[in-house]
Amino acid sequence: MDMTGWITGQVFLQTVDEIEVQQASAWLTARGIAFQVLTLSERMVLDPQKPEDGVTSDRFSIAIQLAGFPQVLSPVLNDLVSRAHGGGWSLEDEQALSDE
Repeated sequence: MDMTGWITGQVFLQTVDEIEVQQASAWLTARGIAFQVLTLSERMVLDPQKPEDGVTSDRFSIAIQLAGFPQVLSPVLNDLVSRAHGGGWSLEDEQALSDE
């Protein structure tokens, strides 16, 4: 049996951690995977008399564009899911594993 065809789509990751966005961006860039970071910044004013005492929060979405044969995408997607769910984005740890 052969698996044929081409799969295209996007995967979205969300976080509020700016450092994690930088690490994930570096990981994706190192692999040549197309992505875009979208930022939502919200500012809430708690007291209209003191607008400078407001609270700001940032939320980030990373839109990752994937396209290719299922045999090629499957390991990439598996790695993305693993890293997004606590596996981390460290390039140093991966380099150490590949040197062994």
